[in-house]
Amino acid sequence: MLHMADMPSPLPRERRARRGAFTLIELLVVIAIISLLVAVLLPALAGARKAARQTKCLTQLRQLAVAQEIYANDNRDYFVDAGLAHGGVGNPRQSWPFLLREYAGGSLILRSPGDSSPFWPASEGGRSTLLGFDAFVAAFDASPATPPTAAALARFTSYGLNNYLTRSKAPPAELMKRSRYDRRQYITSPSTTAHWLMMTRGDDGSSYARSDHVHIESWEDLGQGNAPETAAKESQINAWGGNSASWTGIANYAFVDGHAASKRFDEVYRSFDTNLFDPDASHTLGNTR
Repeated sequence: MLHMADMPSPLPRERRARRGAFTLIELLVVIAIISLLVAVLLPALAGARKAARQTKCLTQLRQLAVAQEIYANDNRDYFVDAGLAHGGVGNPRQSWPFLLREYAGGSLILRSPGDSSPFWPASEGGRSTLLGFDAFVAAFDASPATPPTAAALARFTSYGLNNYLTRSKAPPAELMKRSRYDRRQYITSPSTTAHWLMMTRGDDGSSYARSDHVHIESWEDLGQGNAPETAAKESQINAWGGNSASWTGIANYAFVDGHAASKRFDEVYRSFDTNLFDPDASHTLGNTR
């Protein structure tokens, strides 16, 4: 039998508390480790989220390409046309956002997940109080002789047409090697001819933010070296990376054969005679796949 003298004496309360708690140095080490992990993981998570949004944008462009393919099958091989002038004024029922709806199950996803343009209407989650596309169509139908003015219209789409492939917005005849490229049969290299691109967000107030096409033949108006700067006023050439108005800007494009890809600007446009928009330009930039 143990005597009271032989039993271990209990630790003082303060000593027991100190033994079960972290010291200040231990807490600082733990905080430093957590901070390091956060610093390492946050950029990776942000990069993963951006990659997911970029992939979703590519999927939406493919949806447009598929709808266009079905449209062409129903319309003697013709491509869908542009219908919105710079600033949005035009006939909305002739514009591709309206025409392709029925070929995409009744709806098209026209806003890229990376599009933060200030011109989106409030009904589309934007900040603009101007007319959205459906409201524009309704107003046009109510009074086609006096349609809404450009100042009344909001942004309709993140995506736009290569105007070389349109009927109403094609470059002047003297700038093209043939009179028209508005049918699939005129495109000799579908996999290296860009059909869809991303419209400028309009952060600088560009009217192209409310249009459905660009004018590629004008991109060298200020000289070949300034092509990215001019193009950036019409197309968001750095929608998914790279510097603004730069040859290294990265954006998504869809091609006549239906595939979509993320490309640097210098991979789709080098000069007026070397690009992936003019169907008869010297496609020396390599296969886009």
